[in-house]
Parts: sequence; C-alpha cells; structure tokens
Amino acid sequence: MARLDAYKVKASELESRPYIVWLQSHIIEKRDGGMAKVISQFFSDLGYPLRNMRWSWGARNGNSILLRTWNDEYAFKERKLRVLDIEDADKRFDSFGLDERIVQLKALWDGNVAGYTVIATAKDNNARPREIIAYRDDVVFALSRLEQNSNGDIVAIVGDTVRLAGLALHAQTHRPARAQGDFPVGDEQRSGLSTDSYKEKIPAIRAWLIEVCRARGTVTYSDVMNRFALTFYPLRNAMSRLGHECKNAKEPIITALIVDKDTRRCSQGLFDEFHIDDDVLERERCYAHWAPTVADASPAVVAPLLSSLLGKPNDEFEQRAARFTQVQTRPEQGAFRDTVFRACGGQCVVSGCTVPEALEAAHLLGRDWRRGHNRAADGILLRRDLHNLYDRGLLRISDAGQVELSDEVLAYYGAFNGVIVTVDDRVSA
Repeated sequence: MARLDAYKVKASELESRPYIVWLQSHIIEKRDGGMAKVISQFFSDLGYPLRNMRWSWGARNGNSILLRTWNDEYAFKERKLRVLDIEDADKRFDSFGLDERIVQLKALWDGNVAGYTVIATAKDNNARPREIIAYRDDVVFALSRLEQNSNGDIVAIVGDTVRLAGLALHAQTHRPARAQGDFPVGDEQRSGLSTDSYKEKIPAIRAWLIEVCRARGTVTYSDVMNRFALTFYPLRNAMSRLGHECKNAKEPIITALIVDKDTRRCSQGLFDEFHIDDDVLERERCYAHWAPTVADASPAVVAPLLSSLLGKPNDEFEQRAARFTQVQTRPEQGAFRDTVFRACGGQCVVSGCTVPEALEAAHLLGRDWRRGHNRAADGILLRRDLHNLYDRGLLRISDAGQVELSDEVLAYYGAFNGVIVTVDDRVSA
C-alpha cells in the first residue's frame, strides 16, 4: 500500500490546489502552443486507446476504465461529477458514443472494474460536438462510486487523484464501491450505433435514407459516417451491400442519395458498380418509389392518426407503448408521455413515424410541465427532430392544424409542409 500512496495526490492537496485554478493557468500556458498532445494520444499513451477517436467518450483496458468527462459538469465542493446526462441521452438517440458510455458505466456501477476519469474543458460549453481546449494531463481522478441524482443523471463521486506513472499499479487493487440498486439505464436506451458492425447498421442506414428520400433530400458521405460511426472503408462496404439489396429487390439504388458535399453528386462508384450514369435521375426514381403514401391529398399532405388503435389496443401497440414510456427524462414525465403516446395512436402526428425510441411527447406552445400541464390535451407526439424544430419555432402548426415550415428547413423537411395534423382540437394553441 505504501507503493500506491507514493503515486496518489491526497484530497487535501487537491483542496489547496483547486482543479479550476490549475486548469485556468494550464489553458493560459497552452494557448500559444496548443495542447501538448491531443486527448486521444493521451489515452493511448496510458494504455487506454479509444475505440474511435471521433466519438469515443472513454476506453477500457482489462479490468480498468478511463472516462473523458467535462470540467463544467464537476461540482467541486460536493466532489460529484456528472458522467451521464439522462435528458441529453434521451435526445441523442443517434449518438454513437452513448452506447459505449452506457456499457462502461454499467461495469462501474456494479463495482467490477477500476474507474478513473480525465477531466477536460471545452472551448464552448454550448457547442455540439464540443471542442477540447485543455485537460488535466498530470494526473487522473479515481472514481469512488456511482449514484443517480434525483433528476435521473448518473454522477460519479470523485476520489483521490492518481499520478500517471502509478496508474497501472493502482488499477490492480482499486475498485469503486458498488452502487445502490440496479443500473438505471436499460438496453432500450442503447442505439446500437457504436457497438454494431457495419453489416448490422445497414437496416438502420436504409431506414434513415428512406426518411431522407420522403423529404426529397440528400446527405453527404460525412453525414452518414458521423451518424452511424463509420470510417471510409466500412461506409463503402455498407453502401455496396445496401445498393445490391436494392438492385436484387428491383428497387432504385437508394445510395444515390449520398453525395459529395461540394459537387452534390455521387461518386464514380455508382456507375462502376451499378452502371448508373445519371445520379440525378436515379434520385428522382428514389423519390418516386419511396414517396409518402399520403401525398395524394394535394395541396396538403394529410397524416391521420391510427384511430383504430385507440379503441382497440393490441399486443404490438402495448409493446410499443411500453418501449416508449421506458425512456423517461424526468420522473413526472412518465405518465405524460404515456398519455400523449396513446392519445396520438403511437405515431408522430406530422411524419407518421411509429418507432417509440424516435418519438417524444411535446408540450404544446404555452403549456408548461412545471405548471401541471401534463394531460393528453397538453401535448402531441412528434419525431425527435421535428420536436426540436417545433420548440425552436421552425415548425409551426396553424389554428387549422396545418404544418407550416420555416424557409430555413424547407430544403430538407419540405415534404411535411402543409401536412394536416388531426389530433382533436389541441394543436390550435
């Protein structure tokens, strides 16, 4: 134990040299020359190579886990560090680093592995994704245990710091205390984006491209890579397999929607592999093939609810309702989410999406959950991206129940402009 103590910075030393003071001086020292090394190299040098430098939030080395966390989420006096923002995690259903973090936190929650963190500071705390401007590179922080706050967030109790030279030895015996109760994050909150191989992601890529197609849009190669945590060669292989699936099903080649960010055209591979010499025409074929089935209600596109489900619930609907209510952002939100889900027939009132994990119960404008507005009449069910547009005023619903889109989002979401929302009389607020 004496050997271990030689490598530890005691809590009293940390109190006399607060992290934030150290970090402020460290940032000043680094501004001219930049960080001594990028954080991915720092992880690698310690023996914790990140699985993916672009999206990993931490890494595991045998029976030890090293997390990357943020300075602004550390309550210094309480020594509590937020390691998972539940509300943010709910919104980030397409986050490819989330799955890996959940798996790592589950192991730490059970006390099965040693736990440490590197605390970084962001250039802009409001940016997504964040850019690291500095991190503490002389020690790592040991994690004493995990717990869940009253708002559902998972926090780590921060213990002593460990000098880098002694980390491997310290990890042989250090274990966080087992947390109370079961791990609070269920598998339904994992997207599979970071843990699945590219082959397993192909159905999700296809479903996403069909949604893009219905909005008569395109995506770039980097859009697909970022959304599904793919590097160049796995993306190329996924596009090839997906294209051949379309060809074998006698469908248009849906990968024609994936274009270069500068030229807005497909690569030569579309011709080389599928002998398509006009990618613009192929996209038009895709738009026609996967057009919204309700588009015949011109000039408005009608998205009626599945009213039959309201009066005649079935097992499949109940299963989807259960999946939906398991994803909660606040304790009091569970009943509201379930009520709105059932009132809206389990589908987005604008797009018709029925995937529970992609849906959110949105409070109508002027309603506030803090004032007790948590009845079915206070909300509508929206796909998450449409919920964000609604909250930001980029998607409006008129008194007549017609969807009105801002010019800023028409290029991508134009297919929904004019949709008539038929949810009783609630949308006129």
